[in-house]
Amino acid sequence: MITVALTGNIASGKSTLLKFFKSRGIATVDADQIVDSLYRRPGVQENISSLFGTFDRKEIASMAFSFPQKRKALEELLHPLVVAEIRKIFSKLAAEDQKLVVVEVPLLFEAGLSGMFDRVIVVHAKREKQVERLAAHGLSREQALARIDSQLPSDEKVKKADFAIDNNGSIEAALRQAEKILRELNG
Repeated sequence: MITVALTGNIASGKSTLLKFFKSRGIATVDADQIVDSLYRRPGVQENISSLFGTFDRKEIASMAFSFPQKRKALEELLHPLVVAEIRKIFSKLAAEDQKLVVVEVPLLFEAGLSGMFDRVIVVHAKREKQVERLAAHGLSREQALARIDSQLPSDEKVKKADFAIDNNGSIEAALRQAEKILRELNG
């Protein structure tokens, strides 16, 4: 089974591209959905509440992006659990004889997880495009920039990737690039 990480900075278009791979019959995993399920685990809830003094997701996000040490503590709590879940999924998919799995992992390089995967695809967009997309989701420019700046710069991620998808143009253009990568992976 070929394991592929799909990564990129916030508002670069990762989720749209994950849906594309899923629509092509590829097994897909969304690390953010794993995190959502972890937030529902009682032990995890208590640890997060004690770390942030709240369990309100918006407040936690605001604090995590305002205080790097809190974000680091949250990542140290969640990342090992996410990795364990991904490994379980890989075992299940391998037993089902899946040929390819694409996993959306937003903080792949920041968390040092690239070694878990056979190939890495980075989706990238210009900073202003990311700010526009985040504004459409209700974030202020300041909030958007705080989130963008908390991640490794896109150009650094592109250098570390096996494949890159430029998502500054139309969605159709990005999907054509993804189709080409898929043909190469299935090669």
